[in-house]
Amino acid sequence: MRKLCIVNVLLVLTLITIGCGKGTLEDSTLVQATCVGVIDGDTIEVLIDGQIYTVRYIGMDTPEIDDPRPDIQAVAEEATLVNRNLVEGKAVKLEKDVSETDRYGRLLRNVYVGDTFVNADLVASGYAWAKTYPPDVRYEELFWQLQEDAQRKGLGVWGLTPISSGIQITYIFYDGIAHVVESDEYVEITNLGDEPQDLTGWMLIDFSDRHPSFTFPSFIMASGQRIRVYTNEYHPEWGGFSFEYGKAIWNNTDPDTAALYNAEGQKVSIRSY
Repeated sequence: MRKLCIVNVLLVLTLITIGCGKGTLEDSTLVQATCVGVIDGDTIEVLIDGQIYTVRYIGMDTPEIDDPRPDIQAVAEEATLVNRNLVEGKAVKLEKDVSETDRYGRLLRNVYVGDTFVNADLVASGYAWAKTYPPDVRYEELFWQLQEDAQRKGLGVWGLTPISSGIQITYIFYDGIAHVVESDEYVEITNLGDEPQDLTGWMLIDFSDRHPSFTFPSFIMASGQRIRVYTNEYHPEWGGFSFEYGKAIWNNTDPDTAALYNAEGQKVSIRSY
């Protein structure tokens, strides 16, 4: 399914290319360029008609090199290297969706090298998360399909094995009753081990979005105890923990993932729904 989808996208690209010529930023959604630099896994610099532009890939997001989590940082470095091997110094084709630039002035584009759809390739190999940024959603379905495939295969960020621990994310209540903001969403964590566990400094995070995150204050979790971290409510009977986040965190339609890290930045538990 994945290969068929990519071939179909490339077929569309080929049809656009015929008769299009070089094109310009003003009159075409397809532009020929040369990649002159790679900033990270999802951002590059290109040369077009003698001028350098920064390009941010559409529909996906790679981990940041300065991520505080060591395992994610390692994938970020690898994603940058993979991206560099794919595009640096090569002729690339840039495809616009709807938006011209993002708030930082970077061009928003789908990027192709030969027969490779770079945005899709990075998601398919697990080096990037599929991310929807309306109105640029032309290949949204493709990216989510590729991510699901990468998850099943345990590739890239999806293959990071948690350390052995009795502390586990056991449930995510993602479809809150509170209208729009869904402040009553929560992630439930259980100590399945035989001993109490100090959770001081541990971090719970929306794994795909990298935010928001909740860091536990001084707290000892008893064996067999269950606690909940709510989106924006406080329930003392469940520990009284909250992200204090004014919007819904956990997606109701697209798959989402929560991850729990210990005070040393090691992944302890990860759960999707």
